[in-house]
Amino acid sequence: MGLPHDRSHLLWTDAPTARFTESMDRWTKTLIGDDPSGTPLTPNPHAIAKIIAKESGILAGQPVLNHLFSNNCQNSHLKWNISEGDGFLDGDVILSIEADGTEILSVERTAMNLITRMSGIATKTSKWVKILDGVAIAATRKTLWGVLDKWAVHVGGGLTHRIDRSDAPMIKENDSALSTISLTDQMSNAAFNSDFLVIEVTSMEHALTVAREWKNNIQKNEITDLLTLLLDNLGPEGSLDVARQLETKGLRGGLVLEGSGGVRTSELARWSHSGMDVVSSGALTMDSSPIDMTMLMEADR
Repeated sequence: MGLPHDRSHLLWTDAPTARFTESMDRWTKTLIGDDPSGTPLTPNPHAIAKIIAKESGILAGQPVLNHLFSNNCQNSHLKWNISEGDGFLDGDVILSIEADGTEILSVERTAMNLITRMSGIATKTSKWVKILDGVAIAATRKTLWGVLDKWAVHVGGGLTHRIDRSDAPMIKENDSALSTISLTDQMSNAAFNSDFLVIEVTSMEHALTVAREWKNNIQKNEITDLLTLLLDNLGPEGSLDVARQLETKGLRGGLVLEGSGGVRTSELARWSHSGMDVVSSGALTMDSSPIDMTMLMEADR
């Protein structure tokens, strides 16, 4: 059974979903509006622009740039030399664009911001996937560009996690503090209304209590979906202790174990031996460096 943290089907089926398309609309319009490029002094009616890599990486953002140029450059023609999710090297021509030169310049900065940031996220995600060696890596809801960031994580081989708060219930400390019903009732209600339920736990005792409640009061009602226990800020070693105790006490079945909190590159080797099914980190979307690229243009005479 696959991990419920893969919500990429909400963004893409045979084409971008309405949810993904709406996000592309919002962000491209916002970025263009926030950086109006004006009219060049010597516009050319037709030009060729090439986006060229200045370092190696993993390409992400192809559908977003297709959307951007389709909506802002009339009669544009795009030739992709690298496919979404594939690697490229320093000096590779990633994309060639034929369109009105004035229109290309009007979205040049937006296009470069999008492709360099998204490719940076995909590249970092791909590196983390390899280091974790079998333990999945997922994004969190700590993003700058929302769905676009989530898509870039997916392209890099990671998992999107929840697309938004309504996508899957997550019962955290604040939710429990505001709730007027018991944890068991909260879990039961959520389990009947979603295939992806996450409960944040912060200690060994907390994890064992939730696991017992899940086994004794929820699974007996023939709930077959998995419960995700999010082990928050326990670290690789503390998370491994919890995983071992759950196994020892016969509570591991029906659970997905997710380690989170302060995950950094230097700790990934330890996380790969933590007993977790998945590790989640905001660092994928918040700390990824953009991939260096340039756009060069020439008049099409």
